[in-house]
Amino acid sequence: MRYLDGRYPSATVFSAGRPPHRLRTAGFAGAAALAMLALGGRAQAVECQELGGPSGGKCLSIASALEPGSLHIIRDGDDGNALVNWSINEPLVDRDRTGALVPVLAAELPVPDQADPTVWHVKLREGIKFTNGEPFNAETVKHNVDLVANPEFGASINGIETLKTVNVTGEYTLDIVTKSPDPWLLYRISTLRFVPPEASKDAAAYAQHPIGTGPYKFARWDKGQRIILEKNEGYWGGDDAQLSRVEFRFIPESATRIASLKSGEVDMVASLTPDDLRKVPQVLKSSNAANGSYLRFNLETPPYDNKAFRQALNYAINRDALNEFLWGGQAIVEPCQTLPKGEVGFNDTLRAYPYDPAKAKELLAQVELPANFTVDAAFTTGGYYPKDSETGQAIAADWAAIGLKTNIQYLSSDKWLDDLLSGSTKTTSGSPLPMTYIQIDYHSMYAARIASRIFARNNKMSTMGTKYPDIDTLLATANQSFDKAKATAAFEQVYKTGCDEALYVPLLDYPDFWGASERVKYETGVGVISRIHLDKIRVD
Repeated sequence: MRYLDGRYPSATVFSAGRPPHRLRTAGFAGAAALAMLALGGRAQAVECQELGGPSGGKCLSIASALEPGSLHIIRDGDDGNALVNWSINEPLVDRDRTGALVPVLAAELPVPDQADPTVWHVKLREGIKFTNGEPFNAETVKHNVDLVANPEFGASINGIETLKTVNVTGEYTLDIVTKSPDPWLLYRISTLRFVPPEASKDAAAYAQHPIGTGPYKFARWDKGQRIILEKNEGYWGGDDAQLSRVEFRFIPESATRIASLKSGEVDMVASLTPDDLRKVPQVLKSSNAANGSYLRFNLETPPYDNKAFRQALNYAINRDALNEFLWGGQAIVEPCQTLPKGEVGFNDTLRAYPYDPAKAKELLAQVELPANFTVDAAFTTGGYYPKDSETGQAIAADWAAIGLKTNIQYLSSDKWLDDLLSGSTKTTSGSPLPMTYIQIDYHSMYAARIASRIFARNNKMSTMGTKYPDIDTLLATANQSFDKAKATAAFEQVYKTGCDEALYVPLLDYPDFWGASERVKYETGVGVISRIHLDKIRVD
């Protein structure tokens, strides 16, 4: 198994008893959930008492398919733990429900140095402590930044590659130093949530008992069943949180999660498909298209190195039908770019490849295909991504309709990750599969981060190989220029080149859906709901 950043689990991870990947507790959790259902719905006051809360308190239970293997938010941040950790560990800055950058542990938004574009000045809020009593100060920030900048630590946070170090200038003042000019630093550090230096020295132990500065703190982890958080009564940000206890139950089967919601066993369920929306009392929906999807090409592999062939594959796909029949019209056809509309770098002039099988056949006739050629692509299966297998089946049918034989491999998450991470500078015609289906969530997925995943040669998720060197210059300008207009124009040109040359296959953007009981009040924002702010939930 490997993580999305390509690293292998360390001996430290396994010494903590970490099970192998995301489906490790499926059977046990499902059995536990069915046993709970047999008890029938129970009053929330009783639930609150059972969780250790006061009989008059407010408690909440959230059902999720995925149990984290670790709660170390910076070492193992891709392991499904954001749902639990987002209200425990906090960042310097975050994006609010509208997508705007706001200070959190920083007293104000950090600013770049006027003379040195690799330096950002940061002023921290004073007097904040972790729930174990450790102070949050400039030395804490330095410890965390130096940790994630150290390749031997193996941080799993994507997008923080430009961080170099921190220079402490006072107890609550510091300078963040980057490896190169980085105008997008505030977006990057919104994904870095802080851990206490002393308590996290033993990373394996910390992964089982996280400590943070947030409005909730870790209480208990019953492996295979649930994690319980309790309100941080001494929270520096005030007493806005209504819930005394929050329970996360791990129920892999969608039908069981929904039954738990309808019976009153849980109050919220994560990650619904459009098919589930009519089955729940209340639907919570992200305020924008929180996720994007695309197919990447290995541009070194014939005939994928041929523009006409790549365009033929694009014209052959009926994206409107994907939206209608798989997403119930809830998705958005990407306008020839995988980037949320409104983000810096979004190119308003681009339009999706129309569904045109005749044009696809015309282009295909220009391509000399190898004997017995099949279109090979890797998709995940089993609902690892919403509608993953169904999307592969529909696209395969569209390609078959223009005369192409298809070989769609529906892979487990581990094998899919192996294929996904086999690219980067090592991309050759011998790489496992020439196409891979990818879905990404748009939380903090600003243009610099998304474009890197698709087009940057040094990103493990990219398969650009040696083709289209002009993109390197454009990306350097887009990623390093503090002139917003210049950077924006460069990003727009990168995406235009990607569209014109059919360097990949943009597909659909879609919202994030949750189910909830009628008693729950929660105002969603941009990005996936799993980055949930528990202190903003209200229950009747």
